[in-house]
Amino acid sequence: MHKTLLSAAALAAIAFGTPAVAGSSGDNAAPAAKTASEADTNKVVCRRVEAIGTRLSSKKVCRTKGEWDAEAAANRQDLERSQTQRWKSD
Repeated sequence: MHKTLLSAAALAAIAFGTPAVAGSSGDNAAPAAKTASEADTNKVVCRRVEAIGTRLSSKKVCRTKGEWDAEAAANRQDLERSQTQRWKSD
């Protein structure tokens, strides 16, 4: 079961991984730039998600960019936690 969960988490991290954005978010940014970045996080992005276990089935999932980023961060955190957690054998 742990292997299945780990495989699913790794697949999700790869599928929903977001590229790193270079740049700094300084305090001297204009307020208009903040509203533009807030508008970007509220932009709806649709992706085609493949069902695990089949090559033929996929569905279209639409979420805001902020929701996709939050899901990618959660998947990445779960993957890192499972990789660093030590399993004790009985």
